[in-house]
Amino acid sequence: MNDRISGDNHAIVRAGMCTALVVVLSLLGFYMPLLSTVVFLLIPLPIAYLGMKEGVKWSIVVTTGVLVLDSTFFGVVSAAFVCAIFGLLGVTMGICYRFKVSAAKTLIAGAVVVLLALVAEGMATLYLLGLPSLIFGSEGLSQIRDSMLETLPSFYSGEALDQAKEKVEFLMDAMEKSVPYTLVAVSVFYSWASMTLGAHVFKKMGITDIPHLPPFERWEFPKGTLALYLLVLAAQYFFKDQEQVSYVAYNLGTLCVSIFWLQGLSVLWWMPHRYPFMKPLRLFIMILSAFIGVIQMFAVFLGIADMAASYRKKRNYQ
Repeated sequence: MNDRISGDNHAIVRAGMCTALVVVLSLLGFYMPLLSTVVFLLIPLPIAYLGMKEGVKWSIVVTTGVLVLDSTFFGVVSAAFVCAIFGLLGVTMGICYRFKVSAAKTLIAGAVVVLLALVAEGMATLYLLGLPSLIFGSEGLSQIRDSMLETLPSFYSGEALDQAKEKVEFLMDAMEKSVPYTLVAVSVFYSWASMTLGAHVFKKMGITDIPHLPPFERWEFPKGTLALYLLVLAAQYFFKDQEQVSYVAYNLGTLCVSIFWLQGLSVLWWMPHRYPFMKPLRLFIMILSAFIGVIQMFAVFLGIADMAASYRKKRNYQ
């Protein structure tokens, strides 16, 4: 009995400390915009730590407490944003860490939770608050388009203005078409970034028995991605007149290309094992591949070749 009471007291103390830490991180995130991205990605870590050590009940208690306290400082909407995305991500990470779920499954579980939270927030913004949403409906993107078109005459005129307007229209159309892909990509990034930061933070705390993603040079994605991409190409060719099919195929195709690109970058990071002269160049090429189309396509084809032939795996990554 005394042991149980002592354990509960210990959990309460940890919960209080984690709640205070998450609220402080929330304050920093909202009032220091330049650091907000990194700070918000740290929010899941205290919640995950408590869930890992004390159980999911306590991580939910902390998330609820943060929702109440953040509502006092920032309002219900901002507090709901923090808790729905980063709080629930921390709860999910804590569950996976506590039950020794593999790193890949933890990443996927976290991404699914973030995706559901983003969709729920988009629906709440549109239907409950009556505000434009970038996720549902085109009103939000239309406002951005109109704002950009209004500012162009301040910088361009004549033929240059017409060309700038065409580029804006093309960009906004691409953004509108790729909303589902963007949601998935952002969700995966949030999950991966929090896990990566967590691995470093928990290691400093002496916690090393949590699942870790493999080194970047060993990243491999399912070969089924190749089959999916071929199916997407076939759908785009045979059903190009059907708007809904084209919409789904466009987003799936973009997702597949992103996966090929990541695997290509992983191959590039591995290359110094076979070609030492690549070591000082790989980071530079990776950065360029994010901005220069030709280099990006090189990375994509490199990823496709490695995925199809298992080049690194056959050589035991040596």
